[in-house]
Amino acid sequence: MASQAVAMAAAPREAEGAPGSLAWRQFRRNRLAVVGLVLVAALLGAAALAPWLAPRDPAKQSLIEKRAPPGAKFLLGADEFGRDILSRVIYGTRVALLVGTLSVAIALGIGLLLGSLAGFAGGWTDTLIMRAMEILLAFPYLLLAIAVVSALGPGVLNTTIAVGIWGAPTVVRLVRGSVLALRESEYVGAARALGATGPGLVARATKPPV
Repeated sequence: MASQAVAMAAAPREAEGAPGSLAWRQFRRNRLAVVGLVLVAALLGAAALAPWLAPRDPAKQSLIEKRAPPGAKFLLGADEFGRDILSRVIYGTRVALLVGTLSVAIALGIGLLLGSLAGFAGGWTDTLIMRAMEILLAFPYLLLAIAVVSALGPGVLNTTIAVGIWGAPTVVRLVRGSVLALRESEYVGAARALGATGPGLVARATKPPV
């Protein structure tokens, strides 16, 4: 009986497990998430192995074969300059992943910083940050991108920065809302009573669980 009681007491602990293992189990149960992971892995593999997967040089032109239909030589056809479309798609995966990853990182970095500051500081700081975000949201995406690229100059990196700045206001609003909800929690009030400062509370709140 004693061994059964110990086993029953230990069962919930084993079921809970570490946060990482629990997240992985929940992830595996979601079929769409698994399919998405497979697709992302395939894109990463295509980007890494582009020189070996691409059948032709993506920049090589052949005006004789321009707009060639799909066939044995050009599996996806050729463009108006006679360049192999399949090879250009494979090599283009590198640029797409680079721009997507960096732009999201820029948006998250700006959003976490400004959103946490606006939600926790409040007052004129919150008003100033949110009015600036509303001004950015009022700009159409294309005009904002053109303005940023015009100021910084053309290039993939500057285009990535423009996309990241365009996505930052949405992240700022989401983070600010979460911080406002947490700021009124009882444990935050208790931490303040014990002498915790604002930056310390934000750092502890964003620290991943062990």
